[in-house]
Amino acid sequence: MTGGIRSGKTAFAMSLLAHRFGDHWLYWATGSALDAEMEERIALHRKERPSGVVTLEASLREGITSGDLGRGGTRDGWPVLLDSLGFCVLETLAEPDMTVWMDRLSDLFSGRTGPVVVVSEEVGWGGVSMDASARLFADRLGLWNQRLAREAQAVYAVMAGCPLRIR
Repeated sequence: MTGGIRSGKTAFAMSLLAHRFGDHWLYWATGSALDAEMEERIALHRKERPSGVVTLEASLREGITSGDLGRGGTRDGWPVLLDSLGFCVLETLAEPDMTVWMDRLSDLFSGRTGPVVVVSEEVGWGGVSMDASARLFADRLGLWNQRLAREAQAVYAVMAGCPLRIR
């Protein structure tokens, strides 16, 4: 599930899971509040989640090692919504080899018995940034998006609240 900021991708992802599984799924929130504005965004996302959904607020590293998500873990068979892949990439920007974390996340998902929906920001529709760290983020997130899309059964783009199934 990819799209721009405030495109409606998370709402669409939640509606897919709610339609099929009711409120029996896990919402893995990877964002962390670095300032007051981000705290407000996180608070808004918390309010938008269905009340019965279990939430894991954890970074990429914490989520992978939590024991809840992996094969045989306490929530192995549960559907999972990971929101967002962009925060996972931010967490690994200082790593010289990002493929280690891509592999760990991919292994975690492929080893699960329940479905996984990943929400990610689309970075390929704008110009090339003049800032080196912004280019690094866009390059890496683009690669993560491509890899997960290759491994996914379905891929959606959401624009202005309208989902488009790509594959």
